[in-house]
Amino acid sequence: FVFESDEYERHFMPYHPEYTIMTNIDFDHPDYFEGIEDVTSAFQNYANNIKKGIFAYGEDVNLRKLTAKAPIYYYGFEANDDYRAENLVRSTRGSSFDAYFRGEKIGHFVVPAYGKHNVLNALSVVAVCHNLGLDMTEVADHLLTFRGVKRRFTEKKVGETVIIDDFAHHPTEIEATLDAARQKYPDREIVAVFQPHTFTRTIAFADEFAEVLDHA
Repeated sequence: FVFESDEYERHFMPYHPEYTIMTNIDFDHPDYFEGIEDVTSAFQNYANNIKKGIFAYGEDVNLRKLTAKAPIYYYGFEANDDYRAENLVRSTRGSSFDAYFRGEKIGHFVVPAYGKHNVLNALSVVAVCHNLGLDMTEVADHLLTFRGVKRRFTEKKVGETVIIDDFAHHPTEIEATLDAARQKYPDREIVAVFQPHTFTRTIAFADEFAEVLDHA
């Protein structure tokens, strides 16, 4: 059984899963959290709930601060990550990479999705499956079938215009969505239409929203 949980109001605290993937720690939900230290504290409390293994993005400085009884495996692009993606190729059809575990190649994977964040998402799944002892060839075959989820880079074409609907309501997520759009449509003009989501978030991150939207 696999589920996605959220740190808002510490909603993930009732759960004690065997494994968890932590993609990043960002300051969000300013109506609840006081700052990045408060968010990190919530993740630390959650990390204490994990029974068998934590898979954390290694280039996130706040995730690197966490401690836990369960082993922590880091994934990413750097040499000090346990699981590392190398030979990354990004095209208009998706992304491909070789995955390594502590220096040993464990497979080649192709993901029909866009953006650096989706490469990392795929790598984290590969890491969990490898840790569970699953066949990497089967994992690669299943990754090829991934078609995303609703409101995450959902596309609709109107005439010659491609409309991408994405529930990117934080500056980091907007940056990731723009990166994905540039990968799939490198020769197209990118126009960002932003719908603010909650008053407190919009006020708290007004400067960050302006900066990232300026890159569209």
